[in-house]
Amino acid sequence: MKKTLLATMALALLGGPLVAQTAPDAATYFSFLGSSDRQTLLQKGELTASGSQASRLPFGPKSPLAAVVAGELTVAGPTVAQEGFYLFPRPVGDVELGVYNALNAVSSMAGLQYYSLSQKKMDTLILESWRVVSPEAPQKLPDPTFSKVPPLQRAVVFQKDNRLGDGYTELVYQYQPGRLVLTMRNLGELKYGFLPLVGSQNLQMVFVVVPLADRVAVYAAMDVKTASLLGLEHAKDENFRNRMRALAGWLGTRIGASGK
Repeated sequence: MKKTLLATMALALLGGPLVAQTAPDAATYFSFLGSSDRQTLLQKGELTASGSQASRLPFGPKSPLAAVVAGELTVAGPTVAQEGFYLFPRPVGDVELGVYNALNAVSSMAGLQYYSLSQKKMDTLILESWRVVSPEAPQKLPDPTFSKVPPLQRAVVFQKDNRLGDGYTELVYQYQPGRLVLTMRNLGELKYGFLPLVGSQNLQMVFVVVPLADRVAVYAAMDVKTASLLGLEHAKDENFRNRMRALAGWLGTRIGASGK
């Protein structure tokens, strides 16, 4: 009895958990949403919004992830912002490790489809995708596999983008208790056809993956500072929204694959 008491006290002093913490279910986690928005998300698995700055959008800034998003999106004077909550089935096994390895499979972005407003149909968004050492040393690297989730990892990815041309993107992976955070930033100028559209590091996206008791929740937010396209603003904004939705779908596909 004395040993048990001493062990219990030691755990308390060291901050060790006496009882394993369980993740809430989706209905409980999303209690910060209004009842109509929560019902839409739980039934359809998607809830999105658009604006000009992610910090002013209706969902993320009210959520438990507000501080994460504010810290990760650093575009000065964004002109386009998108956000969305997405729900996916929870895979079996070690969810965090499985999802982390799945999100590192950047080569699987090749062939990613999105809805093109100009084509008015589904079209290929990313033609090729692979890791490199750096933009200055663009040797192709294989996707890594991890045996445990590291607290921080940085990577550079080369992609052939069907709309914005060839370019490099910095990916930053962070593990935080109860969630995985993936931030993407462009490392060079992006063009819309021949027109300069986005300067370096002015297209930023953050994806926060939260394993819940019954589902896996993904929050996606995007801030972009774009040049004016003289009458093409609506199409530009819609295409960015469809781009984020396509990447969220890629995350969902990878999350599903992580349990197999």
